[in-house]
Amino acid sequence: MDIAEDIDRVFNPEGLLSSVVIDYKYRQEQCDMAKAVSHAIVNKTPLVCEAGTGTGKTFAYLIPAFYYGQKIIVATGTKTLQDQLFDKDIQTVRKALKLPITVAKLKGRANYLCHHQIEKTRSERVFTSVRDVEMFRQFEQMLETSTTGDISEVEGGAGSSSVRASVVSTRDNCLGSDCPYIGDCFVLKARKQALAAEVVVVNHHLFFADLALKKDGFGELLPECDVVIFDEAHQISDVATNFFGESFSTNQTNELLRDIRYGIALLDVDELDLDKPVAAFEKGVRELRLSFEGISGRFEFSSHLKKTQLIDAVQSLLDSMNQLAKALSEIGQINLELQTCIERLNDLALFLRSWIDIDVTGYIRWFEVMGQAVRLHRTPIDVADILNPIIEEGERSWIFTSATLSISGDGSYFTSQLGLSTSSFRSWESPFDYSSNSLLYVPRNMPLPAHRDYHESVIDASIDAVIAANGRCMMLFTSLSAMRFARDKLNEKFQDRDIDIPILLQGDGAKYELLNRFKSLKNAVLIGSHSFWEGVDVRGDGLVLVVIDKLPFSVPDDPITAGRIEHLRSMDKNPFMDYQVPEAIILLKQGAGRLIRDEDDKGVLIICDPRLLTKPYGRKIWQSLPPMRRTQESEEVLQFLRSV
Repeated sequence: MDIAEDIDRVFNPEGLLSSVVIDYKYRQEQCDMAKAVSHAIVNKTPLVCEAGTGTGKTFAYLIPAFYYGQKIIVATGTKTLQDQLFDKDIQTVRKALKLPITVAKLKGRANYLCHHQIEKTRSERVFTSVRDVEMFRQFEQMLETSTTGDISEVEGGAGSSSVRASVVSTRDNCLGSDCPYIGDCFVLKARKQALAAEVVVVNHHLFFADLALKKDGFGELLPECDVVIFDEAHQISDVATNFFGESFSTNQTNELLRDIRYGIALLDVDELDLDKPVAAFEKGVRELRLSFEGISGRFEFSSHLKKTQLIDAVQSLLDSMNQLAKALSEIGQINLELQTCIERLNDLALFLRSWIDIDVTGYIRWFEVMGQAVRLHRTPIDVADILNPIIEEGERSWIFTSATLSISGDGSYFTSQLGLSTSSFRSWESPFDYSSNSLLYVPRNMPLPAHRDYHESVIDASIDAVIAANGRCMMLFTSLSAMRFARDKLNEKFQDRDIDIPILLQGDGAKYELLNRFKSLKNAVLIGSHSFWEGVDVRGDGLVLVVIDKLPFSVPDDPITAGRIEHLRSMDKNPFMDYQVPEAIILLKQGAGRLIRDEDDKGVLIICDPRLLTKPYGRKIWQSLPPMRRTQESEEVLQFLRSV
């Protein structure tokens, strides 16, 4: 096996890719990455690849996987990339290599219609609005016509959360192999296709859900594989943290109450009296919610003033849950619906007991209150010890890749997060000419972000650049309040100067709708917060200016951040330099990456935060950004923007 020869045959200027990719250009970085991935797959070793924008990392990992892998899982962070891989990139590689490889795209169960849930919803007649009733009828009709059961087949199917929730299953309410509709189950059919395919494209969440096989009604979710590739790998730590954590919500208990009542209604026992234990459970849920009265937001549990009151409310709810589970268990001819509800009651009770148990270590216990809903969380402080044995076990190759994995060229922060103790780290710079095509501008005389006039100063420092660019600008903020302030202040200044530049604000429509409008208008300002820092791809001269209000440090009183800071302190580490600065660098690199998306793109990145130049840690951040030409001269910025 000559890996170099195989890879060169594909990537060389006259190679296999050139015959199927229009305007194909040979990139040495892409070829080198493909060889590194090939060696990792052949030798069954974990590899971490950082590849700058424009490297072409998708082909660089797909082609070695197709050549040297047998069963392959590719996991992405976003549905957009998942669709692009399945619909476009994989098809191109199959055509180039002339390999008849079978491919499946697998989604989470919440994307597939459930016959049992639709039957239950139909019997309860829960919808009152004409629109919801009509959408539910469309889903009913899909049961007879659809081959996939994918709810995206119904136009606007994702638009009504209440209808959507009523026609799909969850891991809690799925009846698994005991379901009377198992022969028609769309989730099971999709999984069978995935089991038969040689390549399966999933998202990060679905991959990690596969690690909960014992809790899943169908057993193994994803096929056994010998190659796992994580694209957008910078997101994995957060996804794994969420997955390996546990949570309880009052919405869960409300759904459980609904299902218990449905199960009781199916019983053919008139004299059975379950009203009292059901009412006690309902009262326990209500009292738990009332114990959070006057509280809104996210809070760390152990230091909260109402801790004792919350423990008492949880204990009272536990007592009512145990009584209800006991009463249901004593039913002589119990049905499958109620048997599942008993298991759910026991699972929720197990979580609640661990949540109030102060002797359980290694987790951050916190809660969040939003409107009438309460969620209790138990989040692992560190996922490295959990992931390491999973990655180390078995004969399997693990490939992790993203454009933003290193801190000043050092990949150890990422590898330590995931417990990748035996992995090798490789990094390839972007082939784009950043020094000629882009400017990084840090305005002079900016106040520190804590100053009361800071948000206004951000607009003052960037308004001339926005006008010089004739819109074509994204403004990225670290908070929703700053984002809204910017919208209002920009409106004022545009009116004062009689400037007609449209402003699009995150929240005024779905993300994809705003991006499509931004691209079509060609002179708008798109203002967003965290969800727009990554996953936005605007190529060409439709985007020539990106403004970032300040360095994206996590809020120190956020319960997860606070818990990790306290943990690092207990280990005599520096939480700011060892955790908060690296996290900010990764996110800042993502935000900066929105600007230059193609070889001929040109533009200006404005980072308004003076700490980039004045603080000791600013140098590490500075070195981690793309090699743009740097300036503090506003006139240089305006001249550059007027020329693009």
